[in-house]
Amino acid sequence: MKTLTYVSTKEVNTLTWPVTIENTTLYSPALCVFTDFKTSAPRVIESNTRADELVRLMRKEHVRMKVVVDAKNNFVGVISLDDLSEDAFIKHVAKGYARAELLVADLMKSKDKVLALSYASLKNSDIESLLYSQRETEGQHLLVIDEETKTIRGLVSASDIARQLRLDIDVAFSSFKNIYKIALLGEKYNSKKLRVA
Repeated sequence: MKTLTYVSTKEVNTLTWPVTIENTTLYSPALCVFTDFKTSAPRVIESNTRADELVRLMRKEHVRMKVVVDAKNNFVGVISLDDLSEDAFIKHVAKGYARAELLVADLMKSKDKVLALSYASLKNSDIESLLYSQRETEGQHLLVIDEETKTIRGLVSASDIARQLRLDIDVAFSSFKNIYKIALLGEKYNSKKLRVA
């Protein structure tokens, strides 16, 4: 076991701050709200995981979306807490599936149904343009593809945008559409409009 050293804070007056843009605005580079998988590992789940176990795991980890991979770590789709709603389980049970047998693969959005943003276009854009392009999107996450390497480079999260712009919105249930309305159109946040997963 290692011995730790403790020191008094009496003579300390300043804090160390990360090197970031102090005030993120609509005109800040879109990369300010981009989660780069080169520096932050993606949250992944295998497609053969039980769906009911994933709900518990995602709530425990406080994440609302995971990238779905096969046994060889190949990208096969995405799954969000919305995809794992009680209604989604009921629909599958009504079709004859046993709830405990439902897998992530049964409820996920397969990669052929997922639209992603080009990394090249994102790095030449600002947050305002990003929100405008997503103004009709009810989703909370947008994958970003590096077209040169043909890889999922990262993602943009609506809640990260809301946090960095310091918007008056419940980030747990913020969609790109809601953030666009608040940030660009000046609408007031109304939690009654949002559906809790």
